Amino acid sequence: MDGMTGDEGVLEQAVAELRTAEAAVIEARRKVTATIIAQRRAGMPVPEIAERTGRTLIDIRNVLNVAGLT
Repeated sequence: MDGMTGDEGVLEQAVAELRTAEAAVIEARRKVTATIIAQRRAGMPVPEIAERTGRTLIDIRNVLNVAGLT
């Protein structure tokens, strides 16, 4: 075929690896969100959660607000 190189499948492999990495990031975000909620329910102050996660107070409050915790 015209335009084919010896690197057949390299692009597809890279895309597959990207999809795997994206799925891992989504799962990690879910775990962080669940942990933020659990720590707040356990009484950890919002500023401490923000400091320990490297997120802003607004980020943490948004997560908690979506979960119904204000």
